[in-house]
Amino acid sequence: MLKTLLQRSPLFAFLCLMILSPNLWADAEVTRTNGQWLSRVDGNTVYQGGRYFDAINAAINNMGNGVVNVRNSGDSGPDGGNVYSIRPQAGQTLDFHGHTVHANGGDLVVPVYCDRRNNITVRNMHVTGNPRYGVWFRGCSNVTLENITMDLSNNNPVGLGIRVDDSTGAASNLTIAGNININGAKGHGVETYGVDGFNIGDVTVTNNGGCGLLLNNSRNGTVGNVTGHYNNQGGGYATFRVANNNGPNVTVNSVYSRNSGRGFFSVSGSHGTTVNYVDIANTTSHGIFLEDASNTHVLSGSVSNGNPNCQLVRTDSSSIRVSGCNDIGTPPGGGSGGGGGNYGTVDGIYHIRPVHSGKALDVASCGNSAGTNVQQWSWLNNDCQKWNITPVDGDYHRISPVNAGNLALDVDSLSTDNGANIMLWDYLGGHNQQFRFQSAGEGRWRIIGRQSSKCLDISGISQDDGANVVQWECIAGNTNQQFELIRQ
Repeated sequence: MLKTLLQRSPLFAFLCLMILSPNLWADAEVTRTNGQWLSRVDGNTVYQGGRYFDAINAAINNMGNGVVNVRNSGDSGPDGGNVYSIRPQAGQTLDFHGHTVHANGGDLVVPVYCDRRNNITVRNMHVTGNPRYGVWFRGCSNVTLENITMDLSNNNPVGLGIRVDDSTGAASNLTIAGNININGAKGHGVETYGVDGFNIGDVTVTNNGGCGLLLNNSRNGTVGNVTGHYNNQGGGYATFRVANNNGPNVTVNSVYSRNSGRGFFSVSGSHGTTVNYVDIANTTSHGIFLEDASNTHVLSGSVSNGNPNCQLVRTDSSSIRVSGCNDIGTPPGGGSGGGGGNYGTVDGIYHIRPVHSGKALDVASCGNSAGTNVQQWSWLNNDCQKWNITPVDGDYHRISPVNAGNLALDVDSLSTDNGANIMLWDYLGGHNQQFRFQSAGEGRWRIIGRQSSKCLDISGISQDDGANVVQWECIAGNTNQQFELIRQ
Protein backbone atom coordinates (compact mmCIF):
# COMPACT_ATOMS: atom_id res chain seq x y z
CA MET A 1 0.00 0.00 0.00
CA LEU A 2 2.79 2.46 0.97
CA LYS A 3 4.68 1.55 -2.19
CA THR A 4 1.57 2.30 -4.29
CA LEU A 5 1.11 5.71 -2.63
CA LEU A 6 4.74 6.59 -3.20
CA GLN A 7 4.49 5.67 -6.87
CA ARG A 8 1.20 7.49 -7.50
CA SER A 9 1.63 10.63 -5.41
CA PRO A 10 4.84 12.66 -5.82
CA LEU A 11 3.59 15.03 -3.08
CA PHE A 12 3.14 12.15 -0.64
CA ALA A 13 6.61 10.90 -1.52
CA PHE A 14 8.09 14.34 -0.94
CA LEU A 15 6.39 14.67 2.49
CA CYS A 16 7.65 11.26 3.52
CA LEU A 17 11.16 12.19 2.43
CA MET A 18 10.95 15.42 4.46
CA ILE A 19 9.90 13.45 7.57
CA LEU A 20 12.62 10.87 7.13
CA SER A 21 15.30 13.50 6.30
CA PRO A 22 14.50 16.66 8.27
CA ASN A 23 17.62 18.49 7.10
CA LEU A 24 16.83 18.07 3.39
CA TRP A 25 14.71 21.24 3.45
CA ALA A 26 15.04 23.32 6.57
CA ASP A 27 14.55 26.75 8.00
CA ALA A 28 17.15 28.38 10.19
CA GLU A 29 17.05 31.36 12.53
CA VAL A 30 20.09 33.42 13.51
CA THR A 31 19.49 35.86 16.37
CA ARG A 32 21.46 37.91 18.88
CA THR A 33 20.54 37.97 22.57
CA ASN A 34 22.54 39.39 25.48
CA GLY A 35 25.66 39.81 23.36
CA GLN A 36 25.57 36.21 22.10
CA TRP A 37 24.71 34.83 18.68
CA LEU A 38 22.29 31.92 18.62
CA SER A 39 21.74 29.76 15.56
CA ARG A 40 18.92 27.21 15.29
CA VAL A 41 17.97 24.83 12.47
CA ASP A 42 14.39 23.57 12.70
CA GLY A 43 14.42 24.56 16.37
CA ASN A 44 17.66 22.78 17.21
CA THR A 45 20.56 24.88 18.48
CA VAL A 46 23.66 24.51 16.29
CA TYR A 47 25.69 27.50 17.51
CA GLN A 48 25.92 29.79 20.49
CA GLY A 49 28.83 32.21 20.70
CA GLY A 50 30.35 35.57 19.93
CA ARG A 51 30.90 35.61 16.14
CA TYR A 52 28.29 36.70 13.61
CA PHE A 53 29.64 34.88 10.53
CA ASP A 54 30.27 31.68 12.49
CA ALA A 55 26.67 31.63 13.66
CA ILE A 56 25.31 31.96 10.12
CA ASN A 57 27.74 29.39 8.74
CA ALA A 58 26.74 26.93 11.46
CA ALA A 59 23.15 27.10 10.24
CA ILE A 60 24.27 26.74 6.62
CA ASN A 61 26.40 23.69 7.38
CA ASN A 62 23.74 21.92 9.43
CA MET A 63 21.01 21.94 6.81
CA GLY A 64 20.42 21.13 3.18
CA ASN A 65 18.10 23.18 1.02
CA GLY A 66 16.24 25.88 2.85
CA VAL A 67 16.20 29.45 4.13
CA VAL A 68 18.56 30.99 6.65
CA ASN A 69 16.79 33.93 8.30
CA VAL A 70 19.21 36.44 9.80
CA ARG A 71 17.28 38.50 12.35
CA ASN A 72 19.94 40.99 13.54
CA SER A 73 22.76 43.16 12.25
CA GLY A 74 26.36 42.38 13.17
CA ASP A 75 30.08 42.92 12.64
CA SER A 76 32.27 40.54 10.68
CA GLY A 77 35.10 40.49 13.19
CA PRO A 78 38.74 39.79 12.20
CA ASP A 79 39.52 37.83 9.05
CA GLY A 80 42.36 35.82 10.61
CA GLY A 81 44.55 36.21 7.53
CA ASN A 82 42.24 34.30 5.17
CA VAL A 83 39.13 35.08 3.18
CA TYR A 84 36.49 35.23 5.90
CA SER A 85 32.91 34.97 4.73
CA ILE A 86 29.39 33.73 5.02
CA ARG A 87 29.39 30.77 2.61
CA PRO A 88 25.99 29.50 1.43
CA GLN A 89 25.60 25.99 0.02
CA ALA A 90 23.72 24.88 -3.08
CA GLY A 91 19.96 25.28 -2.91
CA GLN A 92 19.97 27.72 -0.01
CA THR A 93 18.56 31.21 0.51
CA LEU A 94 20.09 33.79 2.82
CA ASP A 95 17.50 36.34 3.91
CA PHE A 96 18.90 39.18 6.00
CA HIS A 97 15.52 40.90 6.39
CA GLY A 98 17.06 44.33 5.85
CA HIS A 99 19.78 43.93 8.48
CA THR A 100 23.38 45.11 8.11
CA VAL A 101 26.62 43.22 7.75
CA HIS A 102 29.47 45.50 8.84
CA ALA A 103 32.87 44.51 7.43
CA ASN A 104 35.41 45.64 10.01
CA GLY A 105 37.91 42.79 10.23
CA GLY A 106 40.61 43.39 7.59
CA ASP A 107 41.27 43.26 3.86
CA LEU A 108 39.99 39.68 3.43
CA VAL A 109 36.45 40.04 4.72
CA VAL A 110 33.83 39.12 2.09
CA PRO A 111 30.34 39.20 3.64
CA VAL A 112 28.93 36.61 1.22
CA TYR A 113 31.24 34.33 -0.77
CA CYS A 114 30.44 31.29 -2.89
CA ASP A 115 32.63 29.06 -5.06
CA ARG A 116 31.10 26.50 -7.44
CA ARG A 117 27.70 26.24 -5.79
CA ASN A 118 24.46 26.64 -7.73
CA ASN A 119 20.88 27.69 -7.04
CA ILE A 120 21.59 30.26 -4.33
CA THR A 121 19.63 33.39 -3.38
CA VAL A 122 20.82 36.28 -1.21
CA ARG A 123 18.29 38.94 -0.37
CA ASN A 124 17.51 41.95 1.78
CA MET A 125 21.10 42.62 2.87
CA HIS A 126 22.85 45.91 3.67
CA VAL A 127 26.66 46.01 3.76
CA THR A 128 28.81 48.68 5.39
CA GLY A 129 32.50 49.10 6.20
CA ASN A 130 35.46 47.87 4.16
CA PRO A 131 34.89 44.48 2.55
CA ARG A 132 37.19 43.06 -0.11
CA TYR A 133 33.99 42.31 -2.01
CA GLY A 134 30.54 42.88 -0.61
CA VAL A 135 29.26 39.81 -2.49
CA TRP A 136 31.49 37.45 -4.50
CA PHE A 137 30.27 34.46 -6.51
CA ARG A 138 32.78 32.36 -8.49
CA GLY A 139 31.81 29.60 -10.89
CA CYS A 140 28.18 29.63 -9.75
CA SER A 141 24.99 29.35 -11.80
CA ASN A 142 21.35 30.16 -11.08
CA VAL A 143 22.25 32.93 -8.64
CA THR A 144 19.69 35.51 -7.48
CA LEU A 145 20.71 38.70 -5.65
CA GLU A 146 17.74 40.74 -4.50
CA ASN A 147 17.55 44.00 -2.55
CA ILE A 148 21.28 44.40 -1.93
CA THR A 149 22.46 47.81 -0.73
CA MET A 150 25.92 48.94 0.32
CA ASP A 151 27.43 52.02 1.94
CA LEU A 152 31.16 51.38 1.87
CA SER A 153 34.09 53.37 3.24
CA ASN A 154 36.23 53.36 0.07
CA ASN A 155 39.50 52.39 1.72
CA ASN A 156 39.89 48.64 1.12
CA PRO A 157 42.65 48.05 -1.49
CA VAL A 158 40.13 46.08 -3.61
CA GLY A 159 36.78 47.21 -2.30
CA LEU A 160 34.26 46.00 -4.90
CA GLY A 161 30.54 45.89 -4.33
CA ILE A 162 29.08 42.87 -6.16
CA ARG A 163 31.18 40.57 -8.36
CA VAL A 164 30.00 37.44 -10.19
CA ASP A 165 32.60 35.66 -12.34
CA ASP A 166 33.67 32.41 -13.98
CA SER A 167 37.16 32.29 -12.47
CA THR A 168 36.69 28.75 -11.09
CA GLY A 169 33.93 27.36 -13.31
CA ALA A 170 31.05 28.18 -15.62
CA ALA A 171 28.73 30.97 -14.50
CA SER A 172 25.26 31.36 -15.97
CA ASN A 173 21.72 32.53 -15.26
CA LEU A 174 22.39 35.48 -12.97
CA THR A 175 19.47 37.57 -11.66
CA ILE A 176 20.02 40.88 -9.86
CA ALA A 177 16.70 42.41 -8.86
CA GLY A 178 14.90 44.77 -6.54
CA ASN A 179 16.68 47.66 -4.82
CA ILE A 180 20.35 47.50 -5.87
CA ASN A 181 22.19 50.54 -4.55
CA ILE A 182 25.98 50.57 -4.18
CA ASN A 183 27.71 53.63 -2.71
CA GLY A 184 31.35 54.30 -1.89
CA ALA A 185 33.11 51.25 -3.33
CA LYS A 186 36.86 51.59 -3.83
CA GLY A 187 36.50 49.66 -7.09
CA HIS A 188 33.47 48.83 -9.22
CA GLY A 189 29.94 48.89 -7.91
CA VAL A 190 28.63 45.81 -9.76
CA GLU A 191 30.84 43.64 -11.99
CA THR A 192 30.37 40.45 -13.98
CA TYR A 193 33.04 38.43 -15.78
CA GLY A 194 32.25 35.50 -18.04
CA VAL A 195 28.54 35.22 -17.22
CA ASP A 196 26.30 33.64 -19.87
CA GLY A 197 22.70 34.69 -19.36
CA PHE A 198 21.77 37.47 -16.98
CA ASN A 199 18.85 39.65 -16.00
CA ILE A 200 20.02 42.73 -14.12
CA GLY A 201 17.28 45.12 -13.10
CA ASP A 202 17.65 48.75 -12.02
CA VAL A 203 21.03 49.57 -10.50
CA THR A 204 22.04 52.78 -8.71
CA VAL A 205 25.77 53.32 -8.21
CA THR A 206 27.34 56.39 -6.61
CA ASN A 207 30.71 57.66 -5.42
CA ASN A 208 32.60 54.58 -6.61
CA GLY A 209 36.27 54.54 -7.50
CA GLY A 210 35.64 52.39 -10.56
CA CYS A 211 32.66 51.72 -12.79
CA GLY A 212 29.08 51.76 -11.66
CA LEU A 213 28.07 48.64 -13.61
CA LEU A 214 30.79 46.75 -15.51
CA LEU A 215 30.07 43.77 -17.77
CA ASN A 216 33.17 41.80 -18.82
CA ASN A 217 33.04 38.95 -21.33
CA SER A 218 29.37 38.38 -20.51
CA ARG A 219 26.61 37.67 -22.99
CA ASN A 220 22.91 37.06 -23.57
CA GLY A 221 21.38 39.36 -21.03
CA THR A 222 19.34 42.40 -20.20
CA VAL A 223 19.91 45.39 -17.93
CA GLY A 224 17.25 47.80 -16.71
CA ASN A 225 18.04 51.41 -15.77
CA VAL A 226 21.61 52.21 -14.71
CA THR A 227 21.83 55.38 -12.61
CA GLY A 228 25.22 56.75 -11.58
CA HIS A 229 26.70 59.80 -9.87
CA TYR A 230 30.37 60.57 -9.21
CA ASN A 231 31.77 57.26 -10.44
CA ASN A 232 35.54 57.46 -11.08
CA GLN A 233 35.31 61.22 -11.54
CA GLY A 234 38.50 62.39 -13.26
CA GLY A 235 39.32 58.87 -14.47
CA GLY A 236 38.56 56.61 -17.39
CA TYR A 237 35.93 54.30 -15.95
CA ALA A 238 32.24 54.85 -16.60
CA THR A 239 28.82 54.68 -15.00
CA PHE A 240 28.20 51.79 -17.46
CA ARG A 241 31.04 49.93 -19.18
CA VAL A 242 31.32 46.80 -21.31
CA ALA A 243 34.78 45.33 -21.81
CA ASN A 244 36.91 42.28 -22.64
CA ASN A 245 34.93 40.91 -25.56
CA ASN A 246 31.60 41.46 -23.86
CA GLY A 247 28.54 40.41 -25.82
CA PRO A 248 26.68 39.68 -27.94
CA ASN A 249 22.95 40.01 -27.22
CA VAL A 250 23.08 42.61 -24.46
CA THR A 251 20.24 45.13 -24.17
CA VAL A 252 20.14 48.03 -21.69
CA ASN A 253 17.05 50.11 -21.11
CA SER A 254 18.78 53.33 -20.03
CA VAL A 255 21.92 54.94 -18.65
CA TYR A 256 21.66 58.08 -16.52
CA SER A 257 25.07 59.47 -15.55
CA ARG A 258 26.25 62.64 -13.83
CA ASN A 259 29.72 63.86 -12.84
CA SER A 260 31.49 60.59 -13.63
CA GLY A 261 34.64 59.76 -15.58
CA ARG A 262 32.58 58.56 -18.53
CA GLY A 263 28.91 57.80 -19.09
CA PHE A 264 28.89 54.74 -21.40
CA PHE A 265 32.16 53.09 -22.47
CA SER A 266 32.56 50.05 -24.75
CA VAL A 267 36.12 48.77 -25.17
CA SER A 268 38.42 45.83 -25.99
CA GLY A 269 36.43 44.03 -28.65
CA SER A 270 33.02 44.25 -27.04
CA HIS A 271 30.11 43.82 -29.40
CA GLY A 272 26.39 43.41 -29.66
CA THR A 273 25.26 45.91 -27.02
CA THR A 274 22.21 48.14 -27.53
CA VAL A 275 21.37 50.97 -25.12
CA ASN A 276 17.85 52.26 -25.71
CA TYR A 277 18.24 55.67 -24.03
CA VAL A 278 20.93 57.78 -22.36
CA ASP A 279 20.94 60.96 -20.29
CA ILE A 280 24.62 61.73 -19.69
CA ALA A 281 26.10 65.02 -18.52
CA ASN A 282 29.17 66.58 -16.89
CA THR A 283 31.65 63.77 -17.51
CA THR A 284 35.32 64.58 -16.93
CA SER A 285 36.17 62.45 -19.98
CA HIS A 286 33.90 61.10 -22.75
CA GLY A 287 30.16 61.07 -22.41
CA ILE A 288 30.04 58.06 -24.76
CA PHE A 289 33.22 56.32 -25.94
CA LEU A 290 33.15 53.34 -28.30
CA GLU A 291 36.67 51.92 -28.79
CA ASP A 292 37.38 48.70 -30.69
CA ALA A 293 33.67 48.00 -30.58
CA SER A 294 31.26 46.62 -33.15
CA ASN A 295 27.50 46.31 -33.55
CA THR A 296 27.07 48.67 -30.61
CA HIS A 297 24.16 51.12 -30.71
CA VAL A 298 22.78 53.94 -28.59
CA LEU A 299 19.27 54.59 -29.89
CA SER A 300 18.16 57.85 -28.25
CA GLY A 301 18.75 60.46 -25.56
CA SER A 302 21.28 63.23 -24.97
CA VAL A 303 24.87 63.86 -23.93
CA SER A 304 26.18 67.23 -22.74
CA ASN A 305 29.25 68.79 -21.15
CA GLY A 306 31.56 65.88 -21.98
CA ASN A 307 35.24 65.96 -22.89
CA PRO A 308 34.28 65.23 -25.65
CA ASN A 309 30.62 64.31 -25.69
CA CYS A 310 31.21 61.27 -27.91
CA GLN A 311 33.99 59.52 -29.78
CA LEU A 312 34.42 56.37 -31.87
CA VAL A 313 37.87 54.79 -32.22
CA ARG A 314 38.42 51.77 -34.46
CA THR A 315 34.70 51.17 -34.28
CA ASP A 316 32.58 50.02 -37.20
CA SER A 317 28.97 48.94 -37.77
CA SER A 318 27.92 50.92 -34.71
CA SER A 319 25.84 54.04 -34.16
CA ILE A 320 25.15 56.80 -31.66
CA ARG A 321 21.84 58.54 -32.35
CA VAL A 322 21.63 61.03 -29.53
CA SER A 323 21.55 64.79 -29.14
CA GLY A 324 25.02 66.20 -28.54
CA CYS A 325 26.87 63.54 -30.53
CA ASN A 326 26.35 64.67 -34.11
CA ASP A 327 29.82 66.21 -34.21
CA ILE A 328 31.48 62.78 -34.17
CA GLY A 329 30.20 62.05 -37.65
CA THR A 330 27.93 59.15 -36.86
CA PRO A 331 25.31 58.99 -39.60
CA PRO A 332 21.91 59.52 -37.97
CA GLY A 333 20.54 56.66 -40.04
CA GLY A 334 23.29 54.43 -38.63
CA GLY A 335 23.79 50.87 -39.67
CA SER A 336 25.93 49.21 -42.25
CA GLY A 337 25.05 48.10 -45.71
CA GLY A 338 26.76 47.42 -48.98
CA GLY A 339 27.82 43.85 -48.43
CA GLY A 340 29.62 44.27 -45.12
CA GLY A 341 31.71 47.29 -46.08
CA ASN A 342 30.62 49.34 -43.05
CA TYR A 343 28.71 51.88 -45.09
CA GLY A 344 26.43 54.33 -43.31
CA THR A 345 23.14 55.85 -44.42
CA VAL A 346 23.24 59.66 -44.04
CA ASP A 347 20.30 62.04 -44.28
CA GLY A 348 20.49 65.74 -43.38
CA ILE A 349 22.53 68.93 -43.71
CA TYR A 350 26.21 68.67 -42.78
CA HIS A 351 29.49 70.53 -42.62
CA ILE A 352 31.87 68.12 -44.39
CA ARG A 353 35.28 68.62 -42.75
CA PRO A 354 38.50 67.14 -44.20
CA VAL A 355 40.32 65.42 -41.35
CA HIS A 356 43.85 66.45 -42.41
CA SER A 357 43.10 70.19 -42.55
CA GLY A 358 40.04 70.80 -40.37
CA LYS A 359 38.59 73.08 -43.05
CA ALA A 360 35.36 72.60 -45.03
CA LEU A 361 34.18 71.30 -48.37
CA ASP A 362 33.28 74.56 -50.17
CA VAL A 363 31.55 75.78 -53.34
CA ALA A 364 34.10 78.01 -55.09
CA SER A 365 33.02 81.68 -55.04
CA CYS A 366 29.59 80.51 -53.80
CA GLY A 367 28.71 79.69 -57.39
CA ASN A 368 25.29 78.30 -58.30
CA SER A 369 25.73 77.18 -61.89
CA ALA A 370 26.66 73.86 -63.48
CA GLY A 371 30.44 73.50 -63.73
CA THR A 372 31.24 75.41 -60.51
CA ASN A 373 34.32 73.94 -58.87
CA VAL A 374 34.43 72.36 -55.40
CA GLN A 375 37.38 73.06 -53.10
CA GLN A 376 38.35 73.19 -49.43
CA TRP A 377 38.20 76.47 -47.49
CA SER A 378 38.33 77.67 -43.90
CA TRP A 379 34.97 77.24 -42.18
CA LEU A 380 32.80 80.34 -42.63
CA ASN A 381 29.48 78.80 -41.61
CA ASN A 382 27.66 79.84 -44.79
CA ASP A 383 25.35 77.96 -47.15
CA CYS A 384 28.18 77.43 -49.64
CA GLN A 385 29.82 75.14 -47.05
CA LYS A 386 26.74 73.24 -45.96
CA TRP A 387 25.69 70.11 -47.83
CA ASN A 388 22.32 68.42 -48.04
CA ILE A 389 23.00 64.68 -48.10
CA THR A 390 20.09 62.42 -49.06
CA PRO A 391 19.91 58.66 -49.76
CA VAL A 392 18.94 57.85 -53.33
CA ASP A 393 19.65 54.13 -53.83
CA GLY A 394 20.60 51.86 -50.95
CA ASP A 395 23.93 53.07 -49.57
CA TYR A 396 24.30 55.73 -52.26
CA HIS A 397 23.61 59.44 -51.76
CA ARG A 398 23.15 62.70 -53.58
CA ILE A 399 25.29 65.49 -52.09
CA SER A 400 24.00 69.01 -52.90
CA PRO A 401 25.15 72.43 -51.62
CA VAL A 402 22.52 74.31 -49.63
CA ASN A 403 23.14 77.46 -51.71
CA ALA A 404 22.32 75.61 -54.97
CA GLY A 405 20.00 72.71 -54.22
CA ASN A 406 19.36 71.91 -57.90
CA LEU A 407 23.05 71.00 -58.30
CA ALA A 408 25.03 68.04 -56.91
CA LEU A 409 28.58 66.79 -56.54
CA ASP A 410 29.65 65.37 -59.88
CA VAL A 411 32.75 63.55 -61.17
CA ASP A 412 33.70 65.42 -64.35
CA SER A 413 33.04 63.59 -67.62
CA LEU A 414 31.99 60.32 -65.91
CA SER A 415 35.70 59.67 -65.42
CA THR A 416 37.05 56.72 -63.44
CA ASP A 417 40.63 58.09 -63.47
CA ASN A 418 42.74 59.20 -60.53
CA GLY A 419 42.73 62.99 -60.40
CA ALA A 420 39.36 63.48 -62.10
CA ASN A 421 37.86 66.79 -60.95
CA ILE A 422 34.91 67.09 -58.55
CA MET A 423 32.51 69.89 -59.44
CA LEU A 424 28.80 70.77 -59.36
CA TRP A 425 26.31 69.84 -62.07
CA ASP A 426 22.55 69.59 -62.46
CA TYR A 427 21.49 66.41 -60.73
CA LEU A 428 20.64 63.80 -63.37
CA GLY A 429 20.90 60.67 -61.24
CA GLY A 430 24.04 59.36 -62.90
CA HIS A 431 26.43 57.05 -61.06
CA ASN A 432 29.06 59.83 -61.25
CA GLN A 433 26.72 61.88 -59.00
CA GLN A 434 26.16 59.22 -56.33
CA PHE A 435 28.39 58.50 -53.33
CA ARG A 436 28.49 56.26 -50.31
CA PHE A 437 29.99 56.80 -46.85
CA GLN A 438 32.45 54.20 -45.58
CA SER A 439 33.54 54.30 -41.93
CA ALA A 440 37.23 54.94 -41.40
CA GLY A 441 36.80 54.62 -37.62
CA GLU A 442 37.03 57.35 -34.98
CA GLY A 443 33.99 59.12 -36.42
CA ARG A 444 35.63 59.59 -39.83
CA TRP A 445 34.18 58.73 -43.23
CA ARG A 446 35.44 58.09 -46.74
CA ILE A 447 33.19 59.42 -49.52
CA ILE A 448 33.31 56.93 -52.38
CA GLY A 449 31.97 57.49 -55.90
CA ARG A 450 29.65 54.90 -57.40
CA GLN A 451 31.02 55.30 -60.93
CA SER A 452 34.66 54.76 -60.05
CA SER A 453 34.79 53.28 -56.52
CA LYS A 454 37.37 55.96 -55.77
CA CYS A 455 37.55 58.35 -52.82
CA LEU A 456 37.01 62.09 -52.65
CA ASP A 457 40.50 63.46 -52.09
CA ILE A 458 41.96 66.88 -51.22
CA SER A 459 44.60 67.18 -53.92
CA GLY A 460 48.21 67.10 -52.78
CA ILE A 461 47.14 66.61 -49.14
CA SER A 462 47.10 70.41 -49.11
CA GLN A 463 46.22 72.42 -46.01
CA ASP A 464 45.56 75.56 -48.07
CA ASP A 465 42.33 77.40 -48.74
CA GLY A 466 41.36 76.74 -52.36
CA ALA A 467 42.94 73.27 -52.54
CA ASN A 468 41.10 71.30 -55.21
CA VAL A 469 38.84 68.30 -54.61
CA VAL A 470 39.40 65.32 -56.91
CA GLN A 471 38.82 61.58 -56.87
CA TRP A 472 41.66 59.17 -56.17
CA GLU A 473 42.18 55.53 -55.40
CA CYS A 474 41.31 55.00 -51.72
CA ILE A 475 44.45 54.66 -49.60
CA ALA A 476 44.10 53.38 -46.04
CA GLY A 477 45.19 55.95 -43.48
CA ASN A 478 45.22 58.96 -45.84
CA THR A 479 43.44 61.65 -43.82
CA ASN A 480 43.01 63.86 -46.91
CA GLN A 481 40.50 61.19 -47.98
CA GLN A 482 38.68 61.16 -44.65
CA PHE A 483 35.94 63.54 -43.54
CA GLU A 484 33.99 64.32 -40.40
CA LEU A 485 30.26 64.91 -40.83
CA ILE A 486 29.03 67.66 -38.54
CA ARG A 487 25.27 68.07 -38.54
CA GLN A 488 23.98 71.61 -39.01
